[in-house]
Amino acid sequence: MVKSQNAVLRQAYPTPPYWTVSFDVPHPPAPGMFMLADLGGPLREALFPAAVMADGFSVMVPPRHPATQLLPGATVNMLGPLGQGFRLGDVTRLLLVAEVALLPPLLPLLDAAAAVTLVVETSTRAQLPPPDRFPPTTELLLVTRDGSGGYLGPLESQAPAPANLQRVLPHLLELLAWAERACFACANERYPALAAIVRAARLHPAPDFAQALVQTVMPCGVGACEICRIPTRFGEKHACTEGPVFDLLSL
Repeated sequence: MVKSQNAVLRQAYPTPPYWTVSFDVPHPPAPGMFMLADLGGPLREALFPAAVMADGFSVMVPPRHPATQLLPGATVNMLGPLGQGFRLGDVTRLLLVAEVALLPPLLPLLDAAAAVTLVVETSTRAQLPPPDRFPPTTELLLVTRDGSGGYLGPLESQAPAPANLQRVLPHLLELLAWAERACFACANERYPALAAIVRAARLHPAPDFAQALVQTVMPCGVGACEICRIPTRFGEKHACTEGPVFDLLSL
């Protein structure tokens, strides 16, 4: 049964390039799961936790998102927690890979293992997140598509790098060989190419070794509206109930 909860807005403040919005709620979502919030629009908004507390959760959303317009103390009806979240088990070496715009849902995993490496890809150096935003124990690997900072992207590119630049792909292959789990948050259309990289790095990846968060419109949360159906190697799946976290190698 889908749980209906009334969440109370604790605070909302800018953390460029996002806004951080925190809610008090009796039953917060686990990492990778989501809440469907009634924010006054025609459809409920899916909110993925960027931090999870015992009595609530925080999200990181773009400026001008409807949640940023709420006042402290406002009550928001939410359905959830919904969906299938990240499945880590007892791991000590965790690899996280994200495009910067899709990074927030991976942030709760930064403390999920003794050794965590975070790979963040942006278009250009100006969009790179400052290192002090992350725990000091996190190994940070920064990637830019234009080569203006960190390693040269995109993540899956095998093209020769210009002089004085290093492609990120060889380092990503090494990290995939090192990790016990790898979690991705990238544009959905990139997942087949990233799955091929996982297969190149590991001879026989175990089920759920690599997991991918699929972000799409999920207005009902129970698979009834059919809007969130996505193609996979095993037929169409509902992102809201069979995901939104999938085994990357199934996509």
